[in-house]
Order: sequence, then structure tokens, then C-alpha cells
Amino acid sequence: MIFGTVKTEHSQGCYLAHSMRLSKKRLGKGTFITASIQSELTDNGVESVLVAQLEDGDVHEDTAAQVIANPLKGQGVSLTAARTGRVNLQATVEGLCHFDAQTIVNANSVDEGITIATLPENCWVAQGRMVATIKIIPYAVEQAKVHQVVEMLMNRPISVMAAIPHTAELIQTRLSAVKESVLDKTSRVTSHRLVTRQVTLTHEQRCNHDTEELRERLATALTRQPHWILIVGASAISDRGDVIPKAIVAAGGSIDRFGIPVDPGNLALLAHIGNTTIVGLPGCARSPRYNGFDMLLDRLACNVAITQTWLNGLSVGGLLTEIADRPAPRIIAAGQQHIGALILAAGSSRRAGSINKLLVPLSDNTAMVTRVAQEVCRSKVSQVIAVTGHQHEHVESALEATAVQCVHNKAHHTGMASSVVIGVSQLLEQDAILVCLGDMPHVKAELIDQLIEAYRQTPGKSIFLPVADEQRGNPVLFSKVFFDSLLALTGDIGARRIVQQHPHEVFEVPVQTDSILKDYDTPAELASLEKW
Repeated sequence: MIFGTVKTEHSQGCYLAHSMRLSKKRLGKGTFITASIQSELTDNGVESVLVAQLEDGDVHEDTAAQVIANPLKGQGVSLTAARTGRVNLQATVEGLCHFDAQTIVNANSVDEGITIATLPENCWVAQGRMVATIKIIPYAVEQAKVHQVVEMLMNRPISVMAAIPHTAELIQTRLSAVKESVLDKTSRVTSHRLVTRQVTLTHEQRCNHDTEELRERLATALTRQPHWILIVGASAISDRGDVIPKAIVAAGGSIDRFGIPVDPGNLALLAHIGNTTIVGLPGCARSPRYNGFDMLLDRLACNVAITQTWLNGLSVGGLLTEIADRPAPRIIAAGQQHIGALILAAGSSRRAGSINKLLVPLSDNTAMVTRVAQEVCRSKVSQVIAVTGHQHEHVESALEATAVQCVHNKAHHTGMASSVVIGVSQLLEQDAILVCLGDMPHVKAELIDQLIEAYRQTPGKSIFLPVADEQRGNPVLFSKVFFDSLLALTGDIGARRIVQQHPHEVFEVPVQTDSILKDYDTPAELASLEKW
């Protein structure tokens, strides 16, 4: 490719290197100069232009990007049309982003003008998310280099593997020091992990932390032929000769791997008995926070093979975020506190009739949920997550123009708690979370800031809620002390249960507006929306 300035009379067949504004139109960067465009340039007094000229053996940027993108398009991925030398790969399903990282590295080594950028390997992505982009830097690249890259990428696509329905059974062992409430919490946390990955927890068994008793429970579970059996030990597995691996072997199984280079999650165990996968969960799996078990679970849920090479490769990036459940956390966060906001926008509006109340327009034609999001974003929160569910495409469209990140809750029909859990799980890096309702459009940013200021000025409390006329309302702010409690919620009560259970942690913030009490559920209430 030749890049330089030429006289306008010789510019036909070249590509304009920079945008230009003529008397009646604007010519964009990369415009192909035809005879008519050349005439327009001349008529506008342009004597010379900076252009790119393709030589024999060159491939135009759009063509090169499209040709390279084609072999990268795998399962669960779509391609955008090439434009300005760029093609994007987008997920058509929710699932595991799966590709060979070294292949991408090798392809980027062929020519500096050919670039491929991806999300991290083996990350979980939402439907519609961009997973990779191919960008050709100059206006053209050598055809031989394009062919070389294509050869590298053949049969090594980027795919998004959707979760496939599976069944699982849970076995928990107990010692005298382990409370039943701990086992109950573990069951809830595990069940939520599974349901979000299309896995049904069909049975749970509990037994003493004893090799023979566990072997018997395994034998019973195997008669039902689940895809997986998950084992949570009262004591963490410390050796291949420990209770859990010995029981698996005694039941006719084989240990495939004990220990993975991920922290938290080191003490995970992988085994199999026939066609059933056995996972010995690390102790940190009792917490809903992301750990090594989640990395294994993503792959299992999508039927992607777990190889020794892949497991060893987890070491780079395997030092995960610190979790508060550790007996002795190694790092204590310092500095300014950050508040995340969670907007609950997944409900089906059953009491509102045939409409979705969140989409009802206000007097200025702004949807109710949009107004809520606008006020939350105007406040002093540092990150905003909206959990959608019913008619999620329409709700997410209403939030498109805001700074809100939307997360779809496929299990929204199970109750509000599932939306709280999903939302909180996206905000674990925050110091506190403000839980907001999507049908309270009159709560202003200034009121939200009152709650945040109260939280920052009152270190002895962990739950902050507004009060008007001696009535408590919404939104409610929870410090990270209660993140695990929020993540363990079930049913349709939501976070109110935690407020009721911990009255000594509640700090009431007096406010001068009853907007904190005004939500809209019924047709009559919605009819009064603009009048309030």
C-alpha cells in the first residue's frame, strides 16, 4: 500500500486518508474516490489530497477483516458487517466464551496491521455481548498475511457455549461441630449456583464424615443416575487418602484431579464413577462469592472438557478476589468507600394487569424504570446494576441511554430473592449496596445521597433506610457485612427479611418526602402516577 499526497486529478481509485468537508457534503475517512468524487474535489478547489493507494497483492481493510472473522465465528457467535476495517463477534447466547488463547496470540504476531482482541478466555458472557473484535489498522494489508492468519485460525473458532440442562445431587458430611444451619446455607448457595447454569439439584443427602457412610450415600445417589454428584465435606480434603476421595474409590470411582491452582478454591477434587462426574467442593464453595468451583462449574455446565492442561493454565489469573469468609483475610480494603446500586426490575407486574408497569410513561414520556435509573445514576453511587426478567428486552431498551449495566435473571419467576442474589453478586467489590425498586420513580438522587452520607458518618450501623411520617420506606442500603446474607435469600420476600432479623443494625434516616413510600402496583395506582 502506498500512503501519501497526490494531485486531485490522479486520486481516482484511491482511498481518502482523512475526512474532508466540501461545500455541500462531508467525505468520510476511507472514502473510495470515484470519478464523480474526484470532480467534486476539483470543483471545490481541492488541488491535492492525502490518500492510500492499494497495490497488487493488497486486500482492503473491510475485506481483510471479514475474511479473518469468518473462521473465528464459532458456535453461539454472530458477526457484524465489516466497517472501517472492523468486524465484531457477538454472543448469540449466554454462556462460556471458549477459544484457544495461544492461537489468538499467534495470529496477532503475523502483521502489526492485523489485530484480534478478545474477552478473557473461559469467561461467562451475556447474550449480545461483544466477545472479540478484528481490526485492520491500515487501509489495506498484504493478501499473503491475511491468508497466513486465516490458516492459523481454521478449525479454532471463538465460541460461546450455552449451558446444557444437567441434574446434580448434593451430599454433605457432618461432624459434631458443624451446625445444621451451616449445611442449610450451603444447600441454598449451591442450589442457586446450579439453577443459574441450567442445573437441577434433584436430591440432597447428609451423613457423618465417615468413609463407609459416604460410600453408601454415593451408591444410593448413583442409582438415580445424575450427571453430577457434588460433595461438601465437614472438613476440607487434605490428601488423596482423606475421607472423601477414599469413599469415591470405595464406590468404584477414580480420582482425576485433587487440587487446582486457584485461590480461593485450591482444595477442589474431580473424579468420576462411570459416566457420573464427582466434584469434591473446596471449603470456600460454602460462600456464594466467586471461587475455583465456579470456574469448574462453568465448564461442566457447557459440556466443555476439563483437561489437565486447562487446569494447570488456571494458575495465571488464578489468584481471585479476596473473600471475607476467610478466617484471616490477607488484605483489608482501605480508602474511600464505594457504594453500588441495585435496581430490581425483573417483576412481571401481575397486579398491574396486562401491562408492564416499569414501562409506563411519565408526563414527559420517560418510562418509569428509566426515571428510577436516571435518579440513581445522578446520585453518588459508583456502579449501578439493574436486574431484569419479565420482558427483559423492553426493560433493557428503556435503560439503554443510562449508565446502568443490565443483568438478565432467567429465574425471575422464582421470586424477588433470585434477582437480589444476581444483582449483589455483580457488586461484591463495593463497600455497600443500595437496593432500589424499579417502580419508585419519585425517589430523587438527593435522597439517595442522604442515605450514603448517613452510612459514611455512622460506622456502628450496617443497614440504612429512609423514614417519613414514622414509616420506613425504600431504597435500603446494606454494608458489606450483609452481602452473604443477601446472597443466601430465597423466595419472594427480598431483603426485607434481613432488616427484620437484625433490628440492632438498622439506622433510620429521617427524610422530608413520602416518595420513599410510593410504589405503583395496581391499575388504579398507575392511573394516579402523573398526578402525584
